[in-house]
Amino acid sequence: MKRKLKWLAIVLAISLLGFGTVLLLWPSDRITAASWEKIRVGMSEKEVEDILGGPGMSWEEREAKQNAIAKNVGKDPFVPNEVFLYEPPLVIVGTDKYWLGPRGMIAIVFDQEQGHVCSKRFNGWRSDFWDSLCDWLGW
Repeated sequence: MKRKLKWLAIVLAISLLGFGTVLLLWPSDRITAASWEKIRVGMSEKEVEDILGGPGMSWEEREAKQNAIAKNVGKDPFVPNEVFLYEPPLVIVGTDKYWLGPRGMIAIVFDQEQGHVCSKRFNGWRSDFWDSLCDWLGW
C-alpha cells in the first residue's frame, strides 16, 4: 500500500510540475487594452509592430481571417463586449491596419505621408474561462 501511495505521489508531483511549466511558458496575448494604451499618436508603424508583436493586416485580410476562424469554430467567436476605446476622435483618411487577438482587435490609422499613427481604437471581445484565468493570473 505504501508503495502505491509513493508512486501516486510521484506521478501527481510530475503532473503538477508539467502543468505549471506549461502555464508559465504559454505566450501572452499582445492584443489587449493595455497594449492599446502603450500606442501613442505620432508613433511609427514599426514602433506599433514592436508593441503588438508583428505587422498588421489590411481590411480584406482581417475579414478573411475573421471569417475563417468563425467557420472553423462554427459560430462567430468575436462577440463584442462593452470595451470600446478610441483616441483621438476617429480619423477616416489614412491607411488602416488591424491586429486580431482572442480578447479583441486593435485598429490603427496611419497617415499616408509619413506612416505615423493618426488614430487608434480597441474593440474588446467577450472572453471565455481561459481568458479570465489568464487575466486573473496577470498573463
